[in-house]
Amino acid sequence: MDKVGINAPSGNVIHFKSVERAAELFRERGWDVTIGEDVYTSFGRFGGSSDSARLNDFQQACSDNELVLCARGGYGFSRLLPNLDFNKIKSNGTWVAGFSDITFFTTAYLALTGGKSLQAPTASVLGDLKCDPYTIQTFFEVLAAEEYKFFFPTPFPDFQTTGLLWGGNLTVLCSMLGTKYFPKIEGGILFVEDIAEPAYKIERDLNHLLQAGVIDNQKAVVLGDFSKIKSSEHDFGYGLEDALSFIAGRTKTPFISGLPFGHEMKTATLVVGSEAHLNVQSNMAELTMKGCPNFRVAGVPK
Repeated sequence: MDKVGINAPSGNVIHFKSVERAAELFRERGWDVTIGEDVYTSFGRFGGSSDSARLNDFQQACSDNELVLCARGGYGFSRLLPNLDFNKIKSNGTWVAGFSDITFFTTAYLALTGGKSLQAPTASVLGDLKCDPYTIQTFFEVLAAEEYKFFFPTPFPDFQTTGLLWGGNLTVLCSMLGTKYFPKIEGGILFVEDIAEPAYKIERDLNHLLQAGVIDNQKAVVLGDFSKIKSSEHDFGYGLEDALSFIAGRTKTPFISGLPFGHEMKTATLVVGSEAHLNVQSNMAELTMKGCPNFRVAGVPK
């Protein structure tokens, strides 16, 4: 029986019922589930009773389970990075799943060990009563697959490429630039998303990646959801499309929109560090990921 630990290595958990409903989704599919103490304890805005307790809970969960599903994002994982034993997690073969602030882990893990992980719905999303069935279905299908492909509509013209799939939350990625936790990837497929940011900040972050040479080194940038865009009296009509057009016009790297990934109830599960093939034909994108977890437990409930 595959084991999953649900832990809170980032922000604190308020909606315990959502996490417990997510745990039940696993049990229905034959998983052995453990919910960590850091889910039910917190200090300030952080999970666990302290940073060290949260670190120990997460590290232990990575030793005890084949999969560790983060309860939520928020903020707090960057505090753990200097003391986390990434090599031990890699040697254990543990998969870690989460998104948003968990981008700190998935990106650092790739940079330091080349290890694969999942940008995926957290337990708080999976167990939300408003969670889209697509999110739950694709999550468990990816867990059970060795190779997985999904489709999404895009206005981009016909195009295809192959590269290492990586990315996550745009704000978090930019905050990691210049550190040892940011991978040096050439010829990759970079995906990004964000929430509750003004259009100018999205442009600023993308411009940061562009001027740092990151975007020009990729074969494609795939755009996920940019949810709840903030506006102000200074915008005078300036919006997300203006921000994206500005950046896309300054690089030869194609920007492909439409990826169902981000802070929405409908979100895909992506394998960070996988070899991926992106094929766009007739305004439909096909993304194929090789090297998915391939867990023994089936992806459908009993």
